[in-house]
Amino acid sequence: MAAGGFVSRAFESMLKECYSKKNPDLQKAIQTYLDSPKQRNQHSSSTEPRPGDGSSTGDTQHVSKPTGLSGTITTALANAGYTLEGAEVELVLNPLRLAFETKNLKILEPALDCLHKLIAYDHLEGDPGLDGGKNVPLFTDILNMVCNCVDNSSTDSTILQVLKVLLTAVASTKFRVHGEPLLGIIRVCYNITLHSKSPITQATSKAMLTQMISILFRRMETDVVPTSSGSADHTEAASSSDHNDNGTTLGDALNWVKDTTFASIEELQKLAGGADLKGLEAALDNVVHVENGKKITRGIDLENMSLGKRDALLVFRTLCEMSKKEDTDDTKTQILSLELLQGLLEGVSHSFTKNFHLIDSVKAYLLSALLQASVSQSAVIFQYATGIFSVLLLRYRESLKGEIGVFIPLIILRSLDGSDFPVNQKMSVLRMLEKICKDPQMLVDVYVNYDCDHEAPNLFQRMVTALSKIAQVPQNADSNPVAANQTTSIKSSSLQCLVNILKSLIDWEKSKRQPERNRRGDRAPEEDLARESVETKGHESTMAAAISEFNRQPVKGIENLISNKLVENTPASVAQFLRNTLNLDKAMIGDYLGQQEEFPLAVMHAYVDSVTFSGMKFDTAIREFLKGFYLPGEAHKIDRIMEKFAERYCADNPGLFMNADIAYVLAYAVIMLNTDAHDPMVWPKMSKSDFIRMNNTYNPEEHAPIKLLEEIYDSIVKEEIKMRDEAAGTGKDSKQKPEGEERGHLVSILKLSLPKTKSSSDAKPQSEAIIKQTQAIIQNRAKRGIFYTAQEIELVRLMVEAVGWSLLATFSVTMEQSEDKPMVVLSMEGFSAGIYLTYALGMDTMRFAFVTSLIRFTFLHSPKEMRIKNVEALRTLFDLCDVEPDCLQDTWNAVLECVSRLEHITTTPAVAATVMHGLNQISKEAVLQALKEQAGKPAEQVFVNSEKLPSNSVVEFFTALCGVSAEELKQSPARIFSLQRAVEISYYNIARIRMVWARIWTVLANHFISAGSHADEKVAVYAIDSLRQLGMKYLEHAELTSFTFQNDILKPFVVLMRNSRSETIRSLIVDCIVQLIKSKVAGIKSGWKSVFMIFTAAADDDLESIIEKAFENVEQILLERFDQVVGDCFMDCINCLIRFANNKTSHHISLKAVALLRICENRLAEGRIPGGALKPTNVDAEYYWFPMLAGLSDLTSDLRPEVRSCALEVLFDLVNERGRKFSTPFWESIFHRVLFPIFDHVRHAGEESLFSAGDEWLRESSIHSLQLLCNLFNTFYKEVCFMLPPLLSLLLDCAKKTDQMVVSISLSALVHLIEVGGNQFSESDWDLLLKSIRDASYTTQPLELLNELGLENPMNPSIALGDLKVYTSGEVWQFDSTDNGKISPLASLSSGNNSSTRDTNASLSQDHHQESGLQSEGVPSPSDKAQKSAEAASLQRSQTIGQRIMGNMMDNIFLRSRSAKAKSGTSDIPAPSSPPKLPEAVEPEAKDEEESPLMTTVRGKCITQLILLGAIDGIQKRYWENLKEPQKIAIMDILLSLVEFAASYNSYSNLRTRMQHIPAERPPLNLLRQELAGTCIYLDVLHKTTSGFNDNNGQLLEPKSSQDTDVSSDNNGSELAEHSYEETKLEGIAEEKLVSFCAQVLRDTSDLQSTIGETSSMDIHRVLDLRSPVIVKVLKGMCFMNNKIFRNHLGVFYPLLTKLICCDQMDIRGALGDLFRVQLKALLP
Repeated sequence: MAAGGFVSRAFESMLKECYSKKNPDLQKAIQTYLDSPKQRNQHSSSTEPRPGDGSSTGDTQHVSKPTGLSGTITTALANAGYTLEGAEVELVLNPLRLAFETKNLKILEPALDCLHKLIAYDHLEGDPGLDGGKNVPLFTDILNMVCNCVDNSSTDSTILQVLKVLLTAVASTKFRVHGEPLLGIIRVCYNITLHSKSPITQATSKAMLTQMISILFRRMETDVVPTSSGSADHTEAASSSDHNDNGTTLGDALNWVKDTTFASIEELQKLAGGADLKGLEAALDNVVHVENGKKITRGIDLENMSLGKRDALLVFRTLCEMSKKEDTDDTKTQILSLELLQGLLEGVSHSFTKNFHLIDSVKAYLLSALLQASVSQSAVIFQYATGIFSVLLLRYRESLKGEIGVFIPLIILRSLDGSDFPVNQKMSVLRMLEKICKDPQMLVDVYVNYDCDHEAPNLFQRMVTALSKIAQVPQNADSNPVAANQTTSIKSSSLQCLVNILKSLIDWEKSKRQPERNRRGDRAPEEDLARESVETKGHESTMAAAISEFNRQPVKGIENLISNKLVENTPASVAQFLRNTLNLDKAMIGDYLGQQEEFPLAVMHAYVDSVTFSGMKFDTAIREFLKGFYLPGEAHKIDRIMEKFAERYCADNPGLFMNADIAYVLAYAVIMLNTDAHDPMVWPKMSKSDFIRMNNTYNPEEHAPIKLLEEIYDSIVKEEIKMRDEAAGTGKDSKQKPEGEERGHLVSILKLSLPKTKSSSDAKPQSEAIIKQTQAIIQNRAKRGIFYTAQEIELVRLMVEAVGWSLLATFSVTMEQSEDKPMVVLSMEGFSAGIYLTYALGMDTMRFAFVTSLIRFTFLHSPKEMRIKNVEALRTLFDLCDVEPDCLQDTWNAVLECVSRLEHITTTPAVAATVMHGLNQISKEAVLQALKEQAGKPAEQVFVNSEKLPSNSVVEFFTALCGVSAEELKQSPARIFSLQRAVEISYYNIARIRMVWARIWTVLANHFISAGSHADEKVAVYAIDSLRQLGMKYLEHAELTSFTFQNDILKPFVVLMRNSRSETIRSLIVDCIVQLIKSKVAGIKSGWKSVFMIFTAAADDDLESIIEKAFENVEQILLERFDQVVGDCFMDCINCLIRFANNKTSHHISLKAVALLRICENRLAEGRIPGGALKPTNVDAEYYWFPMLAGLSDLTSDLRPEVRSCALEVLFDLVNERGRKFSTPFWESIFHRVLFPIFDHVRHAGEESLFSAGDEWLRESSIHSLQLLCNLFNTFYKEVCFMLPPLLSLLLDCAKKTDQMVVSISLSALVHLIEVGGNQFSESDWDLLLKSIRDASYTTQPLELLNELGLENPMNPSIALGDLKVYTSGEVWQFDSTDNGKISPLASLSSGNNSSTRDTNASLSQDHHQESGLQSEGVPSPSDKAQKSAEAASLQRSQTIGQRIMGNMMDNIFLRSRSAKAKSGTSDIPAPSSPPKLPEAVEPEAKDEEESPLMTTVRGKCITQLILLGAIDGIQKRYWENLKEPQKIAIMDILLSLVEFAASYNSYSNLRTRMQHIPAERPPLNLLRQELAGTCIYLDVLHKTTSGFNDNNGQLLEPKSSQDTDVSSDNNGSELAEHSYEETKLEGIAEEKLVSFCAQVLRDTSDLQSTIGETSSMDIHRVLDLRSPVIVKVLKGMCFMNNKIFRNHLGVFYPLLTKLICCDQMDIRGALGDLFRVQLKALLP
């Protein structure tokens, strides 16, 4: 009968204690309950439930009620959860109510226990405190009675019983307490907590009170689903707010707020200082402005809320009101209220912190209480105020933007800025800041919502600045210990806050940049799946089993395939299997291809070679390549695959890149670009210029085309290269890592680093842009009263920019001022955090300042002032190098200087003795010991960790280390600590991928060169030996075709060998190279280039032993390793042999070197190419032949005759022997780059004599070479006929020289060429030949004769040697360069009176001067002249020949016309004031014993002109009929030019002038031989053109009788009728030239004849004697003139001929008589 027994037992216990006299009503009520029929209790069969039993919360069972009330109650109480109804409630509670009134402890306690159980077991249901609720009066009374049970005399047990009942009542879900009863319960608990004398009771009451409040607010949260969206809040607010015309609630204010106005910090601090609560509340109310003039009504309407919200907020309001009660004697109530409020706010779930009603209540009630507490003088109250504010700031800031803007200045800034603020309150604020500064989002939100808002104060910056000022306050030495400790605590706490800020920003930056990813194992899940698949398929085939095995262990899988003969045991077969077999794990394929064992490596090569990349764009090739497998997870494996890919791509696309290194670097650049462009966690992104610069850094001179790089960049950015198949995402590959993670993981494996894209100059514009964007968002949201929650990572940078320098100053000042270790440690934490944060944000300037400041505080530069705190700075620096080495970047130099100084201090006793100079020995020893500890493993770890650095950082590290080492080497004595470390870490990093190691080696190589050139031979020897070891280490890596890195590795040896002045060093270098060759000869490929360059430098050495040692190895290499060497470095090999042939120490070595050249040629002639294979084509052989021939060509100028002769003979022997195999392009290269350069010293010589007295060997060599060249050309004429133009240019260049032997040889060769090849010459060949002869005729004119005359004539100051530019021509011709130099006449000279006249001095034209091309002699070549106008072409001359020469020299152009009117012009010649100094008058055939250099030059040119005349004569005799009309005209012009120049110098006036300065018995200097020869040939050509009177030999016929002449004339007339138009035109031109020429000669002679009587007749006779052969030749030529031409121009000829009748020279008169007899006689009737 235990069911329901707890009530009966309680009543029975109470009955025993009550007396009928004192408590009759109680005794009666109990007895009434107990006197019920007891037999009815048998219907109850269940046991009494216990509190906490599962049945207490189970479903209520409805049992049948027996008749009788007592039996019904007993039965009901036996079931937990059964609710008493109506009279049952009264029957049970009436005794309890009477018991509470007795105040008897023995009665109270059972009654309280019974009530507790009734409520706990849910037997009572009602709503006390709720109007209209169930059992409200009864339950309200009972609760009031329970509350009244506690008074000052109550025992602790009674109080605890009462608390238990009250807590159960509040927690009950059926006994629901509301309104005033609920507040009564809270009040009782308050009083017990505040006034109980028992600490246990107080603590219990406080705990229960806290639990009650928590229960109420949890019930409030479950009563309504909380929403955080603005729309939901607005909806709820609209339904629960009381809108009226007089005002609006705070909830309405949130909806209608338009703008936010923040009070100034100074105003708030002033109000707080005066404890002006009303003013502060007004400032708080002014935070929000309301539209339409409505004002805020503080308070909320609880009537329309749900019961749960109403109860919770009612209690919340009560607590806020109680927290504002100020009791002057005791502040316990206020403190307890604030504590409960803080706990309440902390206990609310995060989702409910944005509940509108709660926030409304906070704003309505809590903030005013917080205002009061924040200005309280009580330290405890202020501490709780800071606690509540920290909760609001951390959890409720999104809804309290304006209010927080008031409380931060009021609570935080006021306490931090106020120097007289109580210390304990300041500490409370600092402790709060330590807590809130650990929340990164809060810090960023404060910065964004206030510092980035123009209308809000910069709260974040002000807070940090205030903390910095506190931390920098100097320690007052005179203060008492207590004050000093307080100051230290405050400074330490503020410093901790600053450090927390930096750490929080780091955490926030990391959380935004690298969100957590679900990382899974690489292979384990797939292996399990594969294993399960194998186990479930017992019937699978052998191939399927082998594939499964491969997918687990690729090496064993391949072995299994080979052993089962499923795949052939060849690399090609395995490669084909890997490419074409389905279901293979692509990751396993990549792993197998990356193996370094011989067979997998061969498979990888075969795999790559099986892919064809011909014609593919580079990025397309990579995409295609990576489709078949995944790149493995090790850098070396990836590197081997990418090397082979680069080699294959270059082989399939020859000419695209200079070498495979470019493709190799580009492949990695593409991988990095793919990661950068498509990984969202990479920021900022790589620009196109960054990508191009990345590919140019390795070798700026050899890089991919810019256009190609731009195309690749655009393609990769547009379309990602997939490192994993997305199509297989539903299969096993879905277990793989995310794509973005794979990309980043790949870059991490390769230790690559993306280029910096943001320079420091970009930081300010970028920051300003971010600020503007953020401010726009803030202003937009502020108008809607919304707190902005920041997510942009860029904001951290702005925050650091705002406070970073202040933080740096704080940490620095702390290090300078404080010796306190905790403070120093905090400062070091700040430095570390600042360095990392500025590095992560790309703030290079500030990061540099942080790092350099930290380094400065190590005081290693000033050991005398070092303290233990400086060792802490050093420890921090080394920790940073160990944990975050990437942060150091451009400060590695300063870091490594610290390491170097540390080593110097700890290893040098003299320096160690200066540490902490002047302080006690104990401290000094402690510092030294700490320094030695840091110099051990920590310092060593700096270098060891270089292996972990990414690519850019490790290059910076090596650069800095080499810089520090360079400074050490400058010390005296030189230190090699850093040099040793550089060698050591080179071994650590030599395993890096080749692209990164190449950049490292660029730095190391320069430093090794510097160290190897050190004045101290010990240092140099160490550097070179280290270089040798590194070289041997690297040569262990196999190099593929077209790569050049071996060559780069050995280049430092080349530089050192060339520049070292020490015989010891040079000998050591040769020994090192010899050792390298002997040990690594099989693996050397591109390294041969540097090897031969070193031996080439050795060949120039002065020490014979070095030369012999080097040549011995070269000889051995060529004889034993020719096939290996004949590759790209074959040119270097030939250069090496040439240098050995040029060595001045031993001519035996020189001859051996030439012999080796001959051996190399024989090997090439056999068809050997790299690898020893034989090929039928000669293209490869020609490629290797050329450097050898070029080297022999250079040797032909050697000073030693045996070497020179040997090289010349070998060269031409080789060409003659192998010439039939040469292709046309190769012949062209041989002529231009091998044979013609032999004569460069001849063709480019100056005006002086070509060969000095001691250079007779050079003359002989040139002559011999020219002969061999001509023989070669004749031998291979058919093959090399296309080389005629440059050959002619060479011969004519030689013909312009002063050395007569060279001129003769060259022109003889020219004549020989014409004789041999003339019949085969094409029209273009003739054009070219005639053009060359024409150019030579003008450039070999002896202009020095005219110069000499001009220089000695004071009346012509404008005539000077440097300005003389004479151009003679009878006609203007145009040479078309696009038509193989064909000559075409532009205009013919007019004759007689039809010629236009102009002053000779007017012909000087600057435009013409610019158009005229100048030859080496200063004479414009007619072939280079531009087209002249017809007027210029017909320019006539009216003076004598001498006058024309002088006038044309002034005009810089020399044009002659034979058609002008004759004028007497001898008087126009200016008479010199004194006799000009002329060259010695000698005949061209004879010269004085000592001839001047000028005369030697003139004589050579005269002979050259005669030879050219002979060449022209040979052409016109042999090949006249083969020539076209323009070519015949060109010959006429050339002859006329030669004749005119000689005639101008031989003019009558010039001859007379020269006669006056020489003895009478000596003839004057003249060019009569040239003039006579030219006249003969010229007349021959003209007669041949204008008449048919010529014999087979081309000679002029003898004069005929008049009858014959008539017949001939008739025949000519009949033939002319049959001539073509061109021939007729040619004859007309020839007729004009013939008449003009003859008339001019006759006119000049007649003019001279007319001057007889004016001057001495002796001079005239002498001149006529000299000139008579020419005149006679012309007169005889006129005898053979076509009689029709003579008859047509008789009017011109006859007056001139009649003047010659009186001539005294008999030969002239005889010739004149023959002319009259032949021509005039026929005209007589």
